[in-house]
Amino acid sequence: MTHNVRLRASLLSRMGLALAVLAVVSILIAVTAILAGGVLAWLASLVLVYVLETLLLPVLGGSYGLVHWTLTTPLPVVVGSGIVLLPILYYRPARTQIREFRTELGSTGAPASETHPELANAVRRLAQQADTPEPDVYVADRRRPESYAIGGRSSGTVIVTTGLVNRLSKGELEAVLAHELSHLINGDSRIMTLVLVPMLVAERVGSDDPPSWTVLVHQPLAYLAHVVLWALLTVATTIQRLGCQFGIAVLSRSRELAADRGAAELTGAPSNLASALETLADGRERPNEDKRSWAKSAGALDILPREAAVGSRGLFRTHPSTDTRIEHLETMVVERTSGGQ
Repeated sequence: MTHNVRLRASLLSRMGLALAVLAVVSILIAVTAILAGGVLAWLASLVLVYVLETLLLPVLGGSYGLVHWTLTTPLPVVVGSGIVLLPILYYRPARTQIREFRTELGSTGAPASETHPELANAVRRLAQQADTPEPDVYVADRRRPESYAIGGRSSGTVIVTTGLVNRLSKGELEAVLAHELSHLINGDSRIMTLVLVPMLVAERVGSDDPPSWTVLVHQPLAYLAHVVLWALLTVATTIQRLGCQFGIAVLSRSRELAADRGAAELTGAPSNLASALETLADGRERPNEDKRSWAKSAGALDILPREAAVGSRGLFRTHPSTDTRIEHLETMVVERTSGGQ
């Protein structure tokens, strides 16, 4: 069994594990969000039916026991209203949050066709070779060497920084561009956007601040109930977010290795990408800008983690170690040299 076959089998098993974890956690997050939104709707309905039954219905000459029914059978109201409110309160805001971040990231810099035509030409040539639509290419004026791929196969954008362009040789730069093009071909940006939504939903569900101490003086029982509910919701959503992070990290690491392999096959020079990774790893510095949240971080899209201390170690690292990636690429070089593919 060749290295490529073993790598493909390993990637498929890891992706299967990641998707299974994300599926289970996403269901739990959806249930939690439905219950959280449904309870809020149930409490609001209590006020509404109380007003309706005590103020309006007596005037009309009747009483239908709405308050009693709402108090004694909360489950239909909680589940039904929670399902209706799920996309409004949680799903759509999470999608909008990611879309705005991706739009901001994708519009950074100037078109490469105007500032670095050699990059645009290289991507055009690689796209033709891969028989895929040519993506837009932008160059952001930042010293930190970074590269991203936003969008999908038919409407993608590749973003590189001047720090990356100035640091790499022509062959290394072409290998990085091929890596990002492979991400677009594989639909990685859209896949990562999809799996980030449940975690952002969990963040929104568990984002409320703890109850104010002022309520304790006037309504101690209500305060105690609020504290217990807040604590349970916080613990549940924290565990769910960690589960999402684990699944996303495993999936992201698999996608990075797949993009490395795609770039090596597209350029026919695995050693160029290995050299680029080594060069970029040696020059990696901590970012000066404020850290973005883990969920929205561009670090999961960058060719290397944003910094050595974040996203590169432990269960939640978004990228394989640089040594592992270089080892895989060097094995491909040996196989090509010996005639094995």
